[in-house]
Amino acid sequence: MADKDPADMPLRVRIRSLPKVIFFYPVWIFALVCALAMSADAEAAWPGLSWMMLFTLNLFVIAFDFTEERTLIFVLGGVALVLGLVLAGALTDVMGFLTSLKPTMNALFYWMMFGVFGLIFLVAFIGSRMDYWEITPNEIVHRHGIFRRMRRFSTESLRWDKVIPDVMERVMLGTGTIIMTTPYEKHPIVIEHVMRIGKIDEQIAHVLGVKQVVQEKHRHPSEDEAASH
Repeated sequence: MADKDPADMPLRVRIRSLPKVIFFYPVWIFALVCALAMSADAEAAWPGLSWMMLFTLNLFVIAFDFTEERTLIFVLGGVALVLGLVLAGALTDVMGFLTSLKPTMNALFYWMMFGVFGLIFLVAFIGSRMDYWEITPNEIVHRHGIFRRMRRFSTESLRWDKVIPDVMERVMLGTGTIIMTTPYEKHPIVIEHVMRIGKIDEQIAHVLGVKQVVQEKHRHPSEDEAASH
């Protein structure tokens, strides 16, 4: 598919921040899988341990920021641990111990977890519709609250950065952080967990680039002559 022509892109960017709980979506989806499996076979043993392992891994992703350095250390540490167990001849014993653990949760538990996470995600989605930043060529608007309270800033001298603080979150949902600096605010504006961060960054560049082109077109001819001298 051909890339979209920049000229056809809208001159408006909406940036929405999502709560970190949204990264529990693998557990939410797998809870549905386990609920269906346990409903079909109440004696199934695999869902309990599988769900707990995924839940533990997901907790690690939520609890820690996996920077590039930490991710590399985590991967190399995992590989070293497995190789160490293999060389010590203990890998089979460890795997046997893990598979002997049989946490049991019935279908109702998985259905309840699926429902609870689903409700939380729904509230998070509604919240993101009510609290967002909007960038146009001339201004930045922060709309928030039920009654759409607004704060406005000029895009004059606006600087922004795209930051990827967590590799795992980037892989899971393509999220990142937008940091905007404007002389009208004492502190930088930090918008975390922005989905489609690469696309958002391109749209901001396009919108603010249009403003720069318009300003150059409206420069007085005398300014160009003065600049040439």
